[in-house]
Formats: sequence, C-alpha cells, structure tokens
Amino acid sequence: MRYLASLCLLFATPLFLGCPLATAPESPVIAALDETESLESLVARTLEQNLQGRTLSTETHGAWQILHGVLAYGRDFPVGTPSGTTGALDYILAGGTLGGFEPVPGDSFGDPARRGLRMDMQPSTKVGQGHRDQWLAIVSQCGLPIETEVKSATHTFTLQDWLRQAEYDVPRNLELEFSWSLIALTAYHDTDYRWTARDGVEYSTEDLVASELQQSLAGSVCGGTHRLIGIAMSLDKRRSEGKPITGVWKDAEALLDQSIELARQNQNPDGSYSIAYLHRPGWTRDLGETLGTTGHVLEFLSFAASDQTLAEPWVERSVRRLCQVLNQCQEVDIECGVLYHALHGLSEYQRRRTK
Repeated sequence: MRYLASLCLLFATPLFLGCPLATAPESPVIAALDETESLESLVARTLEQNLQGRTLSTETHGAWQILHGVLAYGRDFPVGTPSGTTGALDYILAGGTLGGFEPVPGDSFGDPARRGLRMDMQPSTKVGQGHRDQWLAIVSQCGLPIETEVKSATHTFTLQDWLRQAEYDVPRNLELEFSWSLIALTAYHDTDYRWTARDGVEYSTEDLVASELQQSLAGSVCGGTHRLIGIAMSLDKRRSEGKPITGVWKDAEALLDQSIELARQNQNPDGSYSIAYLHRPGWTRDLGETLGTTGHVLEFLSFAASDQTLAEPWVERSVRRLCQVLNQCQEVDIECGVLYHALHGLSEYQRRRTK
C-alpha cells in the first residue's frame, strides 16, 4: 500500500483536493481483476465504478475538481450541493455557487446590452482554472448549443459570449497555451474561421495550430499531451470538413503520427506508458505517477490515433493496465486532475471503439 501514498491528498486550504470515496471502506481491500473479462466490459465497469463510487461536493471541492469530473463524464457527472445531488454541469451553468468558477463581464464588442464572459485564471491553486480557456474547453466538449446560457450572480451570458471573449483575448495568452482555445474553437467554428482580436490583428484557427506546433512538448505541462489533444481535435475537424490537409495541417498530422509512435516505442512491458510521457522510456512503482502519465497518454491517443491503431494490441494492453491501476486505487482518495484525465481517456477510447 505504500505505493499508493502519492495518491492520497489530505485536506488543503481552502478546499479538499482529492476525489473521495462515496463511502469510507472498513479496510483497504483491493479486488483482483478477472483476466478473462473482455476489454469492453472492463472499461465500462471501470468507468461506472468510478462514477458511482466517488462523490464530490460544492461545499468541499472547487471548480478544478468538479470540472475535471465533467470532462470525463459530461452532463452525467453528479455533484452534491446544499440542496441535494444534481448534475454538476447544469448546476454550474445555472449560476450555482462554486469556488474557482466566477464568470465576470468582459468587453462589449460595440453592443452595450451584451458583454463577453471572462473567466480569470487561478494557476497553481487547484481551485480555479490553471490554463487559459480551460473551463471553456471542458464545457465545449459537452455537446451544448452555442446559445446555452451561463449565469453568474449578476449577469446572464451565453457560450457564444464566452467564446467571443476568448477570441478577443488571444493576444493576452502570453503563455502561448492555445490547446484549450483550439478545443473550444473547433467545437463551434469551422477550421477556416478568422476573427479580429483586441490588438487589431486578424487571427485564425490555423494560426493557433501553427503556434502550438512551435512549442516544446517536453517542456509543456503533462508532457505536451494537452497541446497534442488540441491539435488532434483541430485536425479531426479539418478532416471531417473534407478540406485539404496541407501546410500547417500536414505538419500537424506529421507531429501527431510521430507522437503516437513515440508512445508505442516508450511503452513499458506492463502496458503502462512511460512516466516521461512520450519523450523517453521510464517506469516507476509509484501508482500515482503511472496513473497520471498513462491516463494522459491514452487520452491523447483516443483523440489522435486511427481506429486501426486503437485496436492494436499495444494500445489494448495500456487500456487494461490503466483499468488495473484504477482498480488498485479504488479504496484511495485520488487527486481529481489525475483521476479524471485517466477516466476521460477511457471514456473517449470507449466512444471510439464502439461508434
């Protein structure tokens, strides 16, 4: 059990960072996996077990924890509130109180009756968003119409107001992290979309993809997997439009293919992915690191790899290993970012394999 220690996060001010069990176990009994169980059944059971077996509350947790749950389960993710358990996403968009999710009025864009929606960054707090447009990217993956309302204590916005403000504020993205911006843009616009930002310069989705291609993956958060996911979702949208894969788009395709191959080459014999993500071989007995890296790499593959690649034995081994680690941790409070990125990877893998 000592290798589970890194997963256990105690209370921190002001919010509890871990994802607690629905009921406290009398003893840490870890069930063995049935090696004969089909992968389809194992993935479905693992997803359901972690949805039903862990509970989050707006009184204890912040947006960081709860929106990561929404990332994995969409509108099905529940949250405890002072008035009872409800759908987390619906609660948040209806203006429910939640630390780290505080929409504020942005620019008017020439219409004094409407304002953009701005969401402030709160990096390193594990309460508010740690990356620009992170919450917008999560919400945009839930299949909501762009006219969907987003309420605060004083204003009613729409997702369109939120996205328009994000577009206008591109010059303020000094971190050059456009992964989350691209996810939102490709959810609601075609890949030839262009707009004028606050600096008077015209930008395009393709410009942001080009910027992402220039960044160091090894030097990026989570081994660059978030950058790769943003690129992969943009390229997938481009393909679905039937538009040419040339120039920046061809470069994006090449980077994704190279990254998929690096994941395969650096995979560990037990099926887990390298603790250095894509960049070199690496193995550890620490289940926390294994969960974080294998979960993020599978999440990337589930967006970027072809149907044929996702059916290959090396990917299936990683899925089975990830389910095994989650099973071993079923009696442990796990940091929510690590947990729900892994579950999002499983959810997207399941969606791709059963479509």
